[in-house]
Amino acid sequence: MSLSTWGRAARDWHRAERDPAAREKEQRVVRDGARARLDDAGRAAAIAVAEGADCELALDKAEARVDRLAEEVARARSRWGGHVPHEDWLRDDTIRELAAPWADAEITRARSELFLAALGLHEAFLRCTARTMYANLMAAMDAVTGAVPETVPEDHLRAARQSLFLLVPVVSTTFASLDRVFGRLGREALGRLFIDEAGQATPRMAVGGMWRAKRTVVVGDPLQLEPVVVLPWTAQRALRDGHGVGEEWAPKRTSVQQLADCTNRFGTLLPAELPDVSHEVWTGAPLRVHRRCDDPMFGVSNAIAYDNLMVYGTPDRGPYRHGPRSCWVHVTAAEADGHWIPEEGRALRRILERLRDDGGVALAQDVYVIGPFRAVVAGARKTCRDLLPAGRVGTIHTTQGKEADVVILVLGTDPRRPGARAWAASRPNLLNVAVSRAKRRLFVIGDRDAWRDQRFFAVLADALPAHAWQADGQRG
Repeated sequence: MSLSTWGRAARDWHRAERDPAAREKEQRVVRDGARARLDDAGRAAAIAVAEGADCELALDKAEARVDRLAEEVARARSRWGGHVPHEDWLRDDTIRELAAPWADAEITRARSELFLAALGLHEAFLRCTARTMYANLMAAMDAVTGAVPETVPEDHLRAARQSLFLLVPVVSTTFASLDRVFGRLGREALGRLFIDEAGQATPRMAVGGMWRAKRTVVVGDPLQLEPVVVLPWTAQRALRDGHGVGEEWAPKRTSVQQLADCTNRFGTLLPAELPDVSHEVWTGAPLRVHRRCDDPMFGVSNAIAYDNLMVYGTPDRGPYRHGPRSCWVHVTAAEADGHWIPEEGRALRRILERLRDDGGVALAQDVYVIGPFRAVVAGARKTCRDLLPAGRVGTIHTTQGKEADVVILVLGTDPRRPGARAWAASRPNLLNVAVSRAKRRLFVIGDRDAWRDQRFFAVLADALPAHAWQADGQRG
């Protein structure tokens, strides 16, 4: 094998021999380039050393600042204790949720003193302008009752209402009365609108109030009672189809609370149960600490509605020494007057008598009797009319927002109409409200065998000990 460059290598060698000046120039260029790179490296090294020194200085300053902040936090903890945020809050949900950052006694006292001073300032102002304020308040009352002529300008009405709000910072009204109380007020004429129990309100109810307010705070629970919509579902569906909107906008499918939650980027997903469907509901800024009910009511509510995300924060009230403990009074009876079971009425009366006689419970102040159907409520009122005021007996829907030490849930339902039980158990909302009305004791009266097979009621049955009811009032 032979390799040949066809004479090119020889020609290059002879040319280099004949031109030493060119070779020296090439070498000089190489040396100059090397020196330039060396100089660049030297400058870069000097810059790096300077930057390193700056970093070390910055690190020293940062460490010193961290030490100072740590000392400040230590002093704050020694002064305000558990009200100062702590790294444990990131690791333990219960510790974090039960904490009250910065709400120590010192700051709370200062806040209260500031509030009282502001009230004193308002009082001084009202005393100094009594004649003018009286006239303004009379005008505000005319505005509230609708007695102001249409010729009165809107800014005059607004001034009258501002005088009212100066004296009474919060005015409470229903959605039905809002257009009368705040009629003829334009867009954003009010400062803030607070909507309570928003889970029960349909969106159309809140539109007028929200339009009149600069800011709206929506408070409610989508897993308690839902809005009551009398418009038939077929009509709702026809309206929805006619306007080309999704089913989630139908009044039966949503509430003010749910729509407000959709705009909140802070929240959590909770499981929601519908007949034959399971999905998740986005809950905005959830308040997870429960401070009303003892167990087993807290545990039942937490399990059926909140995926056990709630934190038990009920203050230690000591043992409840009045009457028997929470239980399920199992009543079986074939006799029924619609959804009312007379035998359950006899059990109800016996429980009330025991609470009064053996437990020393003030029935008119400490007891609510509730039921899922109006027929059950009517029968319960008739049965215990000499033991309880009529206002202490009502449907579950009428008692949302109320509470009592003792709640007696009378389930009723005609044994021949199991569909009524299926309706009551179709979602956790109804049972969640019923259970969470009771602060200390819960008594459930009904056919345990028939109800425990219903959705969510199995949790209730497992949480409450069963007592068999006999006609003579004795427990089996």
